[in-house]
Amino acid sequence: MATGQTILDLCEGLDRELQLQSTEADVTLGLKLLNASQDYFESIVALQPSLMGDGIGTVTTAADTESTAYPSGLLRVDRLQYIDPTTSRPAWDLDRISGTGGHAYTTLDPLLATSSTTSGKPARYWTDGSNIYWDPLPDATHTVRYYGFTAAADLTAGGTFTYPDMVMLPLASFTTILFQVGKGDAEVNLNELALKTFDPVVQTLSKFNRDRTQHYQYRYTHDA
Repeated sequence: MATGQTILDLCEGLDRELQLQSTEADVTLGLKLLNASQDYFESIVALQPSLMGDGIGTVTTAADTESTAYPSGLLRVDRLQYIDPTTSRPAWDLDRISGTGGHAYTTLDPLLATSSTTSGKPARYWTDGSNIYWDPLPDATHTVRYYGFTAAADLTAGGTFTYPDMVMLPLASFTTILFQVGKGDAEVNLNELALKTFDPVVQTLSKFNRDRTQHYQYRYTHDA
């Protein structure tokens, strides 16, 4: 099973001047740069709908409180479901509000103005990454399950690498480049470089479900 050290070994293969074995001089900095590279990779994955959306958890509403703190480490929400307290099973999906959750923009004022006129079980939501806003206003404590992409824990030398093996070489390549920039090489556009480095992996991981061309569906009829 791949570990952080597995990727550090790859970095040494790409730059033989690096000293990334246990107790050697570059290990501490190498892990910092490796985790920065992993953060870059995760920021790109988070932009892809449903990719690696295996993070599952719950959040809890409070009575007469319109928002709940956003889950730590959750980079993308793919789905929210209301959990029936009597069965502990999902009862319905929450609809995402396209404007703002539990709120609506006014035409004259860009500030949020509440649109919740009744209270009840959450049926819709909106989030800004800091809080999840509910509509209608929760009338009690309710449990909502989320599905989405959650960032992995920071890597240690002995810690397990949780992503597919194909991600290791791009991570090692980008980490090695960060080392080279730190040694005095010309500064590069790291954002653009990260996209180029990780794009093949992201595209591959995005293609597990290859749908055929969809047919037209005629749902409505009318008389002229």
